[in-house]
Amino acid sequence: MKTRLTLVVLLLLTFALTACQPQGLPVPQDPLEAVKTIADKQKEVKTQHIDLTLALSLKLDGLSGDAAQGAAMFKNFKANANLSGDIDNAKEDFALKGDLDLGALTALLTQGADKLSFEAVKVGEKMYTKANVGDSADKWNEQDAPKATTDVTKTNPLNPEMVMSLLKQSSKAEKLADEKIGDTDTYHYKVTLDPATLLTSIADLAKSTGSSGEIDQAQMDQAKALLKDAVVEIEMWAGKSDLLMRQVKVHFNINMKDIPDQPGASALIDLTLQDTMSKINQPVTITAPK
Repeated sequence: MKTRLTLVVLLLLTFALTACQPQGLPVPQDPLEAVKTIADKQKEVKTQHIDLTLALSLKLDGLSGDAAQGAAMFKNFKANANLSGDIDNAKEDFALKGDLDLGALTALLTQGADKLSFEAVKVGEKMYTKANVGDSADKWNEQDAPKATTDVTKTNPLNPEMVMSLLKQSSKAEKLADEKIGDTDTYHYKVTLDPATLLTSIADLAKSTGSSGEIDQAQMDQAKALLKDAVVEIEMWAGKSDLLMRQVKVHFNINMKDIPDQPGASALIDLTLQDTMSKINQPVTITAPK
């Protein structure tokens, strides 16, 4: 009798613990289809807080003539940036603060400061910006903001819908071990984009926004040839309970062994961008600076 009672208690405890755990939303078994499902889910994000870091490394070698002189500062160039703040996707308003370290260029631009710091606030039809450099250093500047309903804004490469569209063009995806981002249990995927497809998407964007004329096919073919060995990888962490992104990491690597008009010259560009999202769909108040 005692053994039977103990078994019943254990079963009840197991059931209670299981019921208390958050149940994950189902995703397709195929990683590529799972990524597309997660990408579509991001339309539900109305507000969020972001913490973004960027690291850029540039190495140039073998340049000659005027090109060598002009690129001397970028022979072994490194840059880092940080950006954080609140975003209201529905209104396309934001309040962001960041800093930028451009290595040897930093002191030149900031007249001695360690970093270039800045703030940007968009409220409705107005944009407010402030930086620690220039004639109006540490003072807010007001200007008209792009209209939120224009096609240019809708196809902005930083627009979540545009980013998700690119994700859905992934040529390869793989499921990685689940991880916890902050207090959220997440599904973890890595997707690989085809550089040629990405280039075509960017060209189409430039054409649709009116920022570019007709794309020269010869130049496009040359660019695709240069990017044929490029690596474009995106890691994404989506909450198990809602499939909303909690973190995205982009790695972009270009190794050009023959720069146009510079036989034998090479360029190595490595860019890593990581964005951690929090306070998703929580109330956010964005107001103009006083």
